[in-house]
Amino acid sequence: MLAIIERDTANAFDPYRVAVGTTSAAITAAATQCTRGVGLKAAPANTGTIYVGPSDVTAGTTPATDGWPLAAGEEIFLPLADPRTVYAVASAANQQLHVVIV
Repeated sequence: MLAIIERDTANAFDPYRVAVGTTSAAITAAATQCTRGVGLKAAPANTGTIYVGPSDVTAGTTPATDGWPLAAGEEIFLPLADPRTVYAVASAANQQLHVVIV
């Protein structure tokens, strides 16, 4: 038997893509509430590495603030409530990051 335990249609599936440069920036400025979290995937055609983390994230240059590295095609899911707390920076200009807020 199949039963729906929870149904929340607000922000059920909100995918988009952002260009990530060599300066740390938030993945979104919009006040969007997450129900489950944020999925991030580095585009398969990227030539550099994208690093994700808090606002002081660095791109493999400072051990204390280096973010989680995402090479081309790699992905991570972050279970959090506010996507504005996630920042990204890349080792090369104009890298693409696919984002889905659920």
